[in-house]
Amino acid sequence: MRKLAIGLLCMIAVLGLWKGVARGQGAPAAAPAPPAPSDKAAYWSNSDIQSIWQNLEAKQVINKRVMEGGSYSLNIRIVKEGDAPLVHASSCDLWIVQAGTATAITGGTLANGKKRPNVDDMAGTAIEGGVEQPLKAGDILYVPPGVPHGFKDIKGFRAFLVRWDIKKEEAQK
Repeated sequence: MRKLAIGLLCMIAVLGLWKGVARGQGAPAAAPAPPAPSDKAAYWSNSDIQSIWQNLEAKQVINKRVMEGGSYSLNIRIVKEGDAPLVHASSCDLWIVQAGTATAITGGTLANGKKRPNVDDMAGTAIEGGVEQPLKAGDILYVPPGVPHGFKDIKGFRAFLVRWDIKKEEAQK
């Protein structure tokens, strides 16, 4: 009887772990980004950034938030072919291209847009009627709130993404 009870408990534990992994809960959560310093400058060496990009690639993750400033954040971002275009209701994006190429599509409307749960974004399958702009290392793309944006023809595209939330910024004033 004791062996049966232990076996049953083990089975329940394995099932619970399996369900958590299936929902993305089995892996440890990413450490939160450090807060932006208010009394000194912040610095990331190129070797640190390259290491972050290599780590993201190895883990097949597209974003690493490296600094959290409340109404703004700094992200090291990989864009992949097939990433859904987005529109943010209250935040601006500043993309600073570091490597590779892509074609940005901005404006127009999201096709088949759907509200993502717990996120102030709309995701779509395509942008209709947008403007296309080729991007390469050294280029900067600014996207204001409410403007759909996405990428295509992506070849090794790596960027710093600075995002700030207008609503949070206004609330802090």
